[in-house]
Amino acid sequence: MYRSESVTSNLLIEVNSLSNRIENIKQSYSNTTHEGLRVRLFYENKSIFQRLNEIYSIAKFLKNRTVEKISFTSLLLEKSKRTIAQTRIEKNLFFL
Repeated sequence: MYRSESVTSNLLIEVNSLSNRIENIKQSYSNTTHEGLRVRLFYENKSIFQRLNEIYSIAKFLKNRTVEKISFTSLLLEKSKRTIAQTRIEKNLFFL
C-alpha cells in the first residue's frame, strides 16, 4: 500500500489528544504544590514530547512518499510541527 489514510487519521487524532494533554499538564503543574505530582507531570510532559517527535518523523516520511500538496499527511505534518513548537515554548514552565 502506497499510503494509508486511516493511519494518518489516527495519528492526527493522537496529536490532538496529546496537545490537549499538554494543556492539562500545564494547568495542573501551575495549580499544585505537591512535589511528587510535579515530578510526575514533568516526566509525562517529556514522554509526550518524545511521542510528538516520533509522529513528526512518521509524518515527514509519509509526506515524502506522496505527490499531493494538500492531503491528510500534510495536515498531520503541520499539526505535529506546530504542537512541537508550542511545547518547546511552554517548556520554560517547568523551570520557574
